[in-house]
Amino acid sequence: MRKRICAWLFALLLLSSPCFGQAEGLDPDDFAVQPEDVSDAQDFLPPFSPVYRDESTYLSANVTIHITRERAFASDIYVCDIRVSSAACIRRAFGEGVWNRSSARVETLAMANDAVLAMTGDSSANISNGFVLGNGRLYRTNQNRKRDLCVMYKNGEVKTFRASDCDMNSVYRELADSVDDLWQVFLFGPALLDENGRAYESFTSNVKPANPRSVFGYYEPGHYCFVQVDGRGVSSRLEKGKRSTGLTMRQLADYMESLGCLSAYNLDGGQSSMLWFDGVISTPYNNGRKVGDVIMVVDLTPLALEND
Repeated sequence: MRKRICAWLFALLLLSSPCFGQAEGLDPDDFAVQPEDVSDAQDFLPPFSPVYRDESTYLSANVTIHITRERAFASDIYVCDIRVSSAACIRRAFGEGVWNRSSARVETLAMANDAVLAMTGDSSANISNGFVLGNGRLYRTNQNRKRDLCVMYKNGEVKTFRASDCDMNSVYRELADSVDDLWQVFLFGPALLDENGRAYESFTSNVKPANPRSVFGYYEPGHYCFVQVDGRGVSSRLEKGKRSTGLTMRQLADYMESLGCLSAYNLDGGQSSMLWFDGVISTPYNNGRKVGDVIMVVDLTPLALEND
């Protein structure tokens, strides 16, 4: 018990330390993974060995995760603050390991791929057209001019391209020309924040009413968040006797702005929405369902990064 208390206090100290994340006065380029080498792990995270883990925290030399749970908009909301030493730690997993082959439950994909944290992905296999790229591998390049895109580069940057504001023909040409620099491309959408991190007021989506949600948020290279929202009347895990309604798209955008994200992107939600952290910790509607892919955090060792 005494050792566990000491470890807990040390974890709190690391979380509150100025060295936890970007050091003062450093440019993001000083610790971002370079585009030509996604395996180049950086050292901006504090050394922490052995790994420390509890119900809300994961700390290692390559990955730090801290999960907060709150009631907002009459819903249970889970915010996973994530810092990684390399963009390679943010990965996708597909059913049977191949895009558009099969589906599986989130927890199955998470455990099969040694995930520390996993959340529902973009279900791009169910979308007939659009750019698809996962873990640096290109699967499809044809265009979908109606859907917003979210692009994660190998240097850790994340950008969203809004179909209503962009020339999507040019966007697709740009992606095809720079495919060697890309790490993930998500196709579900919509984008939630503008280039200044402000919430959009209108969206290219038919799923605007309150629903369970899954969101990928970006602060700066190496610093991200997964946000999962329970909904459709499931019982609250946080307040006895309460239920979760889910968030409208506008509420979701406002919430992601309140977190201070620079960009945020809506992934597959509804019955698919689920969050896994050494077990399913959210309350999926109707017990959830199988999905084609998940987005996850993997604690890659230096050797694994070199061989990625």
